[in-house]
Amino acid sequence: MSRRGFSLIELMIALGITSVVVAGISIVLLKQSQASVKMNQQRTLEETGRQALLEIAYAVRMAGSGIEPTAAFDFDHYACTTPGTPNSCNSNPGRDTPPTPASPGPRDRTDGPDELVLSYRDPTFFRTVQALSPVGASGPYTVTLNAALTTSIKQGRIAMLLCSGADPVAYLAFAADAAPNDTTVTLRTLGDSDGYYPKTGATDACFTKASLTLVERVRYFIANDFDKVPALFRDRGRTGDPQVLYRGIEDLQLAYRIGAPPAGSTVSPAPAAPTCVDATRGADGWIFGICNQGTPLQTAAAPDWINDGYDSARRYTAHPANIRAVQINLVARATQDSPDAAGDRAPALANHVAPALDQPGKKYVRSVLSITEQTPNLLARTRLMPGANK
Repeated sequence: MSRRGFSLIELMIALGITSVVVAGISIVLLKQSQASVKMNQQRTLEETGRQALLEIAYAVRMAGSGIEPTAAFDFDHYACTTPGTPNSCNSNPGRDTPPTPASPGPRDRTDGPDELVLSYRDPTFFRTVQALSPVGASGPYTVTLNAALTTSIKQGRIAMLLCSGADPVAYLAFAADAAPNDTTVTLRTLGDSDGYYPKTGATDACFTKASLTLVERVRYFIANDFDKVPALFRDRGRTGDPQVLYRGIEDLQLAYRIGAPPAGSTVSPAPAAPTCVDATRGADGWIFGICNQGTPLQTAAAPDWINDGYDSARRYTAHPANIRAVQINLVARATQDSPDAAGDRAPALANHVAPALDQPGKKYVRSVLSITEQTPNLLARTRLMPGANK
């Protein structure tokens, strides 16, 4: 029986066919791997985006809780180079090079992310004052508490002293850091950089036996993390402690709906609204931050939040105390570039024009998320006393 092997030509043909098959399988496997990585990136960034959205939404929902509504939002004082000057506020200081211009600007920007500053009473803290001295307008005040602190409190944290029945109230700030187990703290009167809290000082003798609570003042902004990945930062109004909350948050844009007189209102004619023409919403002057009209105006007539009825003319001005809802829009971005070099272009959002944020040769998967949150606490007409010691 004769035996015949493969000829060189046959071997070459077989090798060629095998190479084509192997190459095809490799391409399929590579595409599947890239698709799996992109799917994981999409899932991760959407989950991160949802968490960031809910974090900010909770803060908006809490804005003004337990404090004067006129101090709930801050557009031109806290963290501003020149308090009272809106264009000195939003420079987004972060690590390395921030993704927005380094020069200061207003909280609402058309060339970069917005930032948000709001306040509410801390529902987890309460102490009773056993002694306070001196009683007067200037301070600083030495305050003795009925129970020791359980955590540290940083210099600059805003505090409230409430007399019996929550009237009168004094807003003060910690003049120095307070440590766990401290029973004595030092408070000071407020300055312009502290925000729009009343600045009356502890002038009434009732403050020597008052309730002491804390104000949670929160500032959200976008900046780059240590590795230049954009992130959502939170500054809680304490000296030197901005925290990275969520990495991969690239843009934050906010719109504020001011309450307009409803049908049947006694306020007639309705106050003139700023002109705002948006491509998708049309003309609506009662929304700030969609067009180029900026933010609600701290200089507008403020409501007398206790004595004004709900249909008072001062409830319909452009003052921040009249914000009835905040639309929160953000862009979540993958922390690494897309493996197949096919990503999503950074979108235009609210009044922020589409930025060119990607580095040459880099493409990122992105997702846009939005939610509108109401501000029910800004309709409060009475002060509430805190609960038991916490």
